[in-house]
Amino acid sequence: MSDDAGLDAYGLTLLASAARGRVAIDSALLSDFDQLEEKAKSQFLRIMDLWIEARALTPQQFNGNEGRAKRGSANILLGAFKRFKIRLYGFSHNLSGRRTFIIIDLDPAKKQDKADPKVLKRAKERALDLVEKIES
Repeated sequence: MSDDAGLDAYGLTLLASAARGRVAIDSALLSDFDQLEEKAKSQFLRIMDLWIEARALTPQQFNGNEGRAKRGSANILLGAFKRFKIRLYGFSHNLSGRRTFIIIDLDPAKKQDKADPKVLKRAKERALDLVEKIES
């Protein structure tokens, strides 16, 4: 089974992978991720590697509780990879038998410490839509 097994079918692109898991991003967001400064991208990729290895991440690197999204039987806990004023929102899901963090939204210019409610609402809707697609 390749690292990208099951990702293409859901419009996802692999960002980081190891034996313990992987991180994927909604392919529609890939250009936004690529537009981040090289330093920011490399720091995010290192943080993703640590998440995959199940290492403890600091609050400056990851927030595992950005809120819950519920619809029908779906109950998703949103999380975010973090770096100074940039957030990559997503959720953890067992996809094709692999622990996968799926990035479904990003906020490249966060202006305050708290998350932008509009971005969080959009991220929650996208997460719910993707889980429905995965489970159907």
